[in-house]
Amino acid sequence: MTTLIDDRALSELLRSERSIDGPVYTTGLWYVRLCQAVLGSNGLTKAQLSGPIASLPEPAQRAAIRALIALPESIGLVSLRDLAPTIAELRSRHQLNLLSIEALAAAKVLNARVLLATPSPRLEAALTAEGLSV
Repeated sequence: MTTLIDDRALSELLRSERSIDGPVYTTGLWYVRLCQAVLGSNGLTKAQLSGPIASLPEPAQRAAIRALIALPESIGLVSLRDLAPTIAELRSRHQLNLLSIEALAAAKVLNARVLLATPSPRLEAALTAEGLSV
């Protein structure tokens, strides 16, 4: 089964602290948020998203950053070109922010289960309402 992962789960995967069977995808905004946290921080601060990579030993940290910059082919991204119609349709049923509505649309388009390393009650409720697993 296809799995859609959030930014924290993506970080875990890039740090080789999580493995997932089957196809793996993330959303563009989750990917951007992780990149901003890790690459946009001076000296990799101990923030929630950048901290786990910052705390790695130097060689592992460099490897994780390389994987973040050149996302492995094994991790898919769904284009907003493909998601826009679904996002528009879902907006009429769910009051979610852009990050969450993109995730909901991607899960629906991919027919994916969603792995959230951080709870998101509104997104989880919307996924359940759409018949998707969290």
